[in-house]
Formats: sequence, structure tokens, C-alpha cells
Amino acid sequence: MRTTVDLDPRVLAAARARVTQGLDKSLGAAISDLALAGLAATQTPSPSAVGLVLFPPAHGHVLTDEMVAEALLDE
Repeated sequence: MRTTVDLDPRVLAAARARVTQGLDKSLGAAISDLALAGLAATQTPSPSAVGLVLFPPAHGHVLTDEMVAEALLDE
């Protein structure tokens, strides 16, 4: 569907970054993915409701059990 919208500059920058990183093929697809992620986030229980604090993912960074064990040993 084609339409004209006014976007917040931060949203446009985030969408362009997704295209640049190869996560989406077009700006429209990137904006759609960001909007859908926002909708999904409003439909999930809040972190306080489940007792966990969730952090946003750091793309390209993997945290393993071994890394956690090593960090605990350092304390």
C-alpha cells in the first residue's frame, strides 16, 4: 500500500539504519518492521508483571553461559 506520512526524524533514521545494515530491503519494509515490533511490544506483559527486567537486544553480541560463569567467578 502506498501512502504519504510524516515521520519523526528518529524513526526515519532507525529505518534507514536497518536498510543500511541489511536487515530490510526497503525503507518501507524497515518502517513496517519497526511499527510491527512496537505493536508486539505493547501486547506483551510488562517486565514487572513477570518478574524479569528485559534489556533490548544488542545485535551481533552473544552472551553465553560460559561468559556468565566467568563473570561470576570474577566477583
